[in-house]
Amino acid sequence: ADMADTTQPMAMSTKDRHKTSAKTAEHIGRKVKALDHVAEKVTKRHQAAVDNLQRLRHEMEIKQKNLEFAQKARDNLAAKLDANKTKAAELRKMLLQQEKAFASVMSGVQDNIRCMNNGRGDTRGIRQITKHFNSQELAAQRGYHCGVGSTPGGSRLGGSTTMLPQ
Repeated sequence: ADMADTTQPMAMSTKDRHKTSAKTAEHIGRKVKALDHVAEKVTKRHQAAVDNLQRLRHEMEIKQKNLEFAQKARDNLAAKLDANKTKAAELRKMLLQQEKAFASVMSGVQDNIRCMNNGRGDTRGIRQITKHFNSQELAAQRGYHCGVGSTPGGSRLGGSTTMLPQ
């Protein structure tokens, strides 16, 4: 009877253990399943994050290239602008020099025109020469000239303008 008493609780105990083991296995199964589900979600989120990181890196690379292109274009434009400013300053300086040279030439031309028209010193101008030629042409047409000394003046006759003897 003693043995029966010990085997009985042991048999119950084995049955209870089996039940408890089944419950524990079922509980562990659920935990493993939940853990597997969580791990799957974490893996999916990790993969999505890696994909997003890769996409962002690609976008950053494109934007970096665009930024480098824009910076290079800006630098080229700034260099061109500086070159144009330098060229404009040189052209202004050259224009001022040419204006002075042109003013000098114009002054010389005006002096030469005045000399040509009016004469200078012993050189007679076109006006004097034209006047002289016109007087010569008129003298040739008349047959006499009216220049200074062509007619007897009052100094030779002693004040009388008539040709009568005194």
